[in-house]
Amino acid sequence: MEQGRTGIEIRDAQGDAELQRFAEVDAESFAGRAASNMRWLKAAAPLAPLRLAHMDGEVVGGYMLLPVGQFFGGKSVPAQAVTAVAVHPAWRRLGVAGALMHDCVALAREQGAALAPLHAATVRLYRRWGWEVCSMTLRQIVRTVALAGFTGAGRVRTSPDRGAVEALRRTHLVHWDGPLDRPDWFLSVEWDPGDPETPRFEYGWYEGDRLTGYVRYMAERQAGGWIRLHVQEFIATTQDALRGLLGFLGGQESQSSDVMFVHSALPDASPLHWLLPESHRAIELEGFLCWMQRIINIDTAMTARGWPERAAGRLDLEVTDPITGVDRLVLEVEGGSARVTPGGSGAIRCGIGALSAWYSSALRAQDAVRLGLLEGDADAVTAMDALIAGGLPWLPDFF
Repeated sequence: MEQGRTGIEIRDAQGDAELQRFAEVDAESFAGRAASNMRWLKAAAPLAPLRLAHMDGEVVGGYMLLPVGQFFGGKSVPAQAVTAVAVHPAWRRLGVAGALMHDCVALAREQGAALAPLHAATVRLYRRWGWEVCSMTLRQIVRTVALAGFTGAGRVRTSPDRGAVEALRRTHLVHWDGPLDRPDWFLSVEWDPGDPETPRFEYGWYEGDRLTGYVRYMAERQAGGWIRLHVQEFIATTQDALRGLLGFLGGQESQSSDVMFVHSALPDASPLHWLLPESHRAIELEGFLCWMQRIINIDTAMTARGWPERAAGRLDLEVTDPITGVDRLVLEVEGGSARVTPGGSGAIRCGIGALSAWYSSALRAQDAVRLGLLEGDADAVTAMDALIAGGLPWLPDFF
């Protein structure tokens, strides 16, 4: 339990009554439905801590942490994914959000996390407390007829085994910087409790008996009788799986005029750009919430991730964290691994947010200098970028 300077008490949720009250707070904060929130909270409660802020005996806000890994440099780094952050409209501008973020960073660190990714409804708030933007989640809206001609060797089957799906993801997504290394229960929390009135489907692509692709989507009725498919997840590990699953979605052209790949289900550099003959006419892009990243523990973050085998160098960092203060440390990288020791000259100076975005391959150090987010001599900045050259940022998971 934590008692803030302004009378804000933050503690674990206790019982269904507090879950229900937070479901109502979250619904009012984001124009949602308390019943839907309650289904999700009940599913998540045994697996993830829900922390609630109290003032004057009222539940006024809260957040939840989902224990996951996050792939960087080909390795899974321990993380706590921040979700369900909400403050009741009547209790805003009283320090509740800041108190929640302080508590979140402390708890995530206690849980052994190195990182704390989130999707931001307000960038300004999270940036103030040490998070930084890595990318904006994209919706790629594709004309269904443009997908109809794709085919692949294999066949589609409904309801693939969840454990096999997660194993497939781990072998495929390890090649990007940012995807979640999800526990096998993840979909039981983030997908299964969804609106029972909305049709939802899961399909695997099989080449023989081998699962090589996976798609998860919802079907939404549009005005005039059309259906729009909302693809939440799209994983293809072979060319046949990619073309086969695209063709499966395109096969619904008689009922669905377009397919929306939501929440960066496809990378920003979409494979459709190269597969479609006129991609600029078939695809429409829309931005949504930002993926923001924060390093919680610099030592663990740097030593747990992978580094390019040829990368080698030393960085003397002075990192300012709005919650933990200023630290000087030395990062040494060689042979695909890293070591962090306290001290050093502090030749490169930045905030924890800029360091987190650089770590995620989303922001080059040289660009951070031009943006006023990092300071250091040109040679040191060049050396910093060389350590993670070639990383591709992508967070396809929405939570």
